[in-house]
Amino acid sequence: GEDGSHLDTLDAHTDFVTSLAFGWDGTVYTGSSDKTVHVWADRAGGSRLIRTLEGHAHVVWSIALGTNGKLYSGSADTTIRVWSAVDGSHLGTLEGHTGAVYIVAVAADDTVYTGSRDGTLRMWSGQDGLPMRTLQMDFAVLTITIGAGNTVFIGDVKRRVSVWKGGAALARTLYTFASRVS
Repeated sequence: GEDGSHLDTLDAHTDFVTSLAFGWDGTVYTGSSDKTVHVWADRAGGSRLIRTLEGHAHVVWSIALGTNGKLYSGSADTTIRVWSAVDGSHLGTLEGHTGAVYIVAVAADDTVYTGSRDGTLRMWSGQDGLPMRTLQMDFAVLTITIGAGNTVFIGDVKRRVSVWKGGAALARTLYTFASRVS
């Protein structure tokens, strides 16, 4: 509640919960080391598991929702699976990474950005899933977030955050944070 009290516990995965996404309708999505994505709905008396999405061969590291009604799950199996956020049906698989996919992020225009242990940042069309661009980074890409104007912030294993101009112009590093704050 408003007083900071515990509201609910979502408990159905058989291994670590690795990622979370929150839907516009209050639906909660959880990814796990158990290779699944669970879909939870808020029901009277607490949240309830309504669907389990299966198909990954390894850990689901990241999940993200697009505004187009699609849910994306990135996995250690090197793939990004595309699901219907409405009914959970499998819509397709994005393939191209050669290492674990650690992060999936979706821009406001539904462009999908994925980062991997293979040291690449990939852009995919949210419309048809076709690859749009691949950038070779120096090291494994661990996290991505999309800022205003499709500015892409990329965190890597070398403790750096690189900032790129997003969209079709994604082509050069604008600046990199590499120093430690003490």
